[in-house]
Amino acid sequence: MKTSINFDELNIFVRSKTATNYYFKIFLFLFNTTAITGLFWFALSLQEEKPNIFPFLLPIAYFFTLGKYLIWNTFGEEFYIISTTHISYQHSYGFWTTKLKTAKYYSISELQNKGSEGVNFIFQDYTDGKLPTEVFSTALPISVSDSARIFNRLN
Repeated sequence: MKTSINFDELNIFVRSKTATNYYFKIFLFLFNTTAITGLFWFALSLQEEKPNIFPFLLPIAYFFTLGKYLIWNTFGEEFYIISTTHISYQHSYGFWTTKLKTAKYYSISELQNKGSEGVNFIFQDYTDGKLPTEVFSTALPISVSDSARIFNRLN
């Protein structure tokens, strides 16, 4: 896990990048290319005299479901800006970046993954009925020392 943390007087800027092995990235690229090519070939082989567009939905659906997660494991980055009351977050897939979203939170908790030396943050707010709801949860873990730096800065 590669994490960079910057501070200013009001905010904490965190940037995390997926720590994927170089050989695994090559494998994912080859696997995705083969899968999408094979699905397009299958869609073309189903074409008869009359063109049919429905088989082409299969490679498109693959790209937007499984392909999205394989691209995340290859190029994924997560950006978030933490203030004392709001969290702004954005994900980058290498080829495209999601919109920057901002949400209000009331509390932050840490979730330590088993077998991992990192922690994930969970930002929570409360509904009108005083029930806790998750506003945002980090996808990439950060180290315990970086987590302590963030909590010390927020306090």
